[in-house]
Amino acid sequence: MKLNFLIIVTFVIFVWSELSSGEIKILVSNIEEKRGTIHYAVYNNSELFPKEIGKILGGYEEVSKVIKNGLLISDLEESNYAIAIFHDKNLNNKFDTFFSIPKEKFGFSNNARVFLGPPKFEDASFFVGQNSIVEIMIELR
Repeated sequence: MKLNFLIIVTFVIFVWSELSSGEIKILVSNIEEKRGTIHYAVYNNSELFPKEIGKILGGYEEVSKVIKNGLLISDLEESNYAIAIFHDKNLNNKFDTFFSIPKEKFGFSNNARVFLGPPKFEDASFFVGQNSIVEIMIELR
């Protein structure tokens, strides 16, 4: 009897957690070279965007896979999010600059504009609800 109850509770928790999470699918345009990786960072705090310490999720994927499938970020709570990406062509796992001028292409969700620094969280943020898949397009520049 206890085993059946435990199995049912575990199943309900698993199904509920799957149903209550949101997803973001990121499509990336303006990829000029099909080499390297696309790095991404997910933020949900306006005070910490787009600082390294502020990202709640991050990772990278090969450019060929991003071109074919995009990037999928799962298991997100209902919240406002902002995304920052860059194309790491030389595979050194960092965003290369020269005197603070980007040497690699980058982008932000909502294609938020950059002027003498990163955009504001409010300009790059979007809402992800429970049980939703939000598809966004980010153009590298």
